[in-house]
Amino acid sequence: MPPSARITGGPFTVGAPARVRLAIRPGVRLKSGDAIEIQFPNSWLMIDGPSFTRGVQTADPDGAHFMALRAAGARFELEILKRHLPFPGCEARHGRVLVARVASGSVPAGGQVTCLYANTVAPCVAERETVWVKVRDQVPKRGPEIVTVAGPAVDLRLVVPSAVRPGQRFEVLAVSLDRFENRSSSAYRGRTLELVGSGPVARKLAFKGGARIPVRLDREGVFRFRMDGALSNAVRVSKEARGPYWGDIHVHTRVSQDGLGADPYGYSRDVAGLDFAGVVDHTEGMGEDGYRQALRWAREANRPGRFVSIFGDERNPREWTGHHNVYYRSEEAFLRCQLRPGCDPGKSPADSRESMRAVLDDPGSCLVIPHHTGMGWGNLRPGSIGSAVRLEAVADDRGMRPVMEIYSHHGQSELYDPGHILAYEFNRMRNPERRSNASVDGPFYARDYWAAGRRLGVIGSSDEHTGRGGRRHGGVAAVFARDLSREGIFDALCERRCYATTGERILLDFAVDGVEMGQEARRARGAKLPVRLAVWGTAGLIRVDVLRHRFGTDRGFALIHSSSPREGGTSSIAAGLAAVPKMVTDCQVELEEEFAGPVVYYARVVQEPLEWPAMAWSSPVWLDE
Repeated sequence: MPPSARITGGPFTVGAPARVRLAIRPGVRLKSGDAIEIQFPNSWLMIDGPSFTRGVQTADPDGAHFMALRAAGARFELEILKRHLPFPGCEARHGRVLVARVASGSVPAGGQVTCLYANTVAPCVAERETVWVKVRDQVPKRGPEIVTVAGPAVDLRLVVPSAVRPGQRFEVLAVSLDRFENRSSSAYRGRTLELVGSGPVARKLAFKGGARIPVRLDREGVFRFRMDGALSNAVRVSKEARGPYWGDIHVHTRVSQDGLGADPYGYSRDVAGLDFAGVVDHTEGMGEDGYRQALRWAREANRPGRFVSIFGDERNPREWTGHHNVYYRSEEAFLRCQLRPGCDPGKSPADSRESMRAVLDDPGSCLVIPHHTGMGWGNLRPGSIGSAVRLEAVADDRGMRPVMEIYSHHGQSELYDPGHILAYEFNRMRNPERRSNASVDGPFYARDYWAAGRRLGVIGSSDEHTGRGGRRHGGVAAVFARDLSREGIFDALCERRCYATTGERILLDFAVDGVEMGQEARRARGAKLPVRLAVWGTAGLIRVDVLRHRFGTDRGFALIHSSSPREGGTSSIAAGLAAVPKMVTDCQVELEEEFAGPVVYYARVVQEPLEWPAMAWSSPVWLDE
């Protein structure tokens, strides 16, 4: 008879104190030397993120994260070992398994063994997970589920597509978030959705957590919606409807040894409101089960035209330096390039070459994107470059690195600036785990690559380790694809038709003499170059910049336009004081340059809030003689 197990109590509320009891029926008589193994999911073993692990222990009943095993008539000897569940053959980071051996006495087949996990807290992620149990080499037919539920709402977000045609029906996603950015447990009643400047479009709305509200706009223009003070991103209504699509293609899950998350595409689609997402777990921790899980998640989520799942993994061959994600144009390419279990590109030179060769031998189907290109972990040793990416390290990348990740939750990779408010030193300090990393001084940033002649577009993505792509401040990619399909997104990235934001859907149009961002063209010396930038933000704009580097002339990048858009005299800061300019969400910039030789331009936007500003970066425009 197989064993059975169930969680008694619960569900547990995110971030709340928790005392978990697991009741096990062994199914066979347990005698001296027989073992029970119990492993809670990574979400119950990590501390609010990928960096720190709970100190689970069996010695102090009054201490934090205490585990015990009890049964009438038996005494157990307990041991806690490291193990990564999806692939036990790899090095574990957070995974911990409780091994309990019968030291004396016995437990009848129908008896009960109780596992206690006390003085701990529920995870920050609301999800349903399975506790792994094995009793004398047998596992239950159905593993016990442990359920964590969201807390009350602290925020409301409205998400709309960036482009629709007149008369086209689309949806406004209204989603309320708890303090950990899960879809909340709060119920909303009697709410009104308004079109800014025009009045209500839906009344008496009722929903719990979130809802999709169908709407239609018949006239052309740029519009936003409002509910309970929440402002949506801008939707452009035009007969020539033109993206971008929004996605986060750097999401880690419980398949990674330093991650958690059991429903990555569900969160990206239904909570973050993204158009596409990509799971890129660490190859060394995946094993066969990990690859099967990644494949199953992607197959179930992919709905071309509605939501697209992108195949990928993170592999970091030494020859590439730093960290890279690999993306695949199709499921077939993903299967062709998956690594054998135990292949660890970061440790063995042979494994490093193997992982790189699998990609370089399939250039039409693979795309390689470097991330946090100038970052060192924690405190850098003198002379160390940490995880910095030297793009020249592999001269023959066969054009497979057309874009870079200029922003993630780690911070910005635009330029070396340890004092930047979004620098690696500060960005993660705002998260619950409060970790500070270091910026490496050297030519490892977007500006350095561009000045050296590398033609890289930019995206943002989160490097999220909780399976929740598209969270605010994590980073997203804006992609101008021909359609919402895997092939469409992949090809647009290869063609650099994309830009980056820190997570907000800031809408950008940027072109130089009609050449759009990410593209290149030739011009004759002396030609007039109109530079045009249009911005539709999601909050007040702080700075709007256009920058230029002239090859062979400039040492760095020069600001050729920098402004703080304002609308004069429309608000006052206090009664009796003079009216002060009001910050605005939209801006148009037009200027003219004269072509004097090869040059690269890009645009940058900073918007509120001041304590954690949102930013956007265009992919550059290159002009040659």
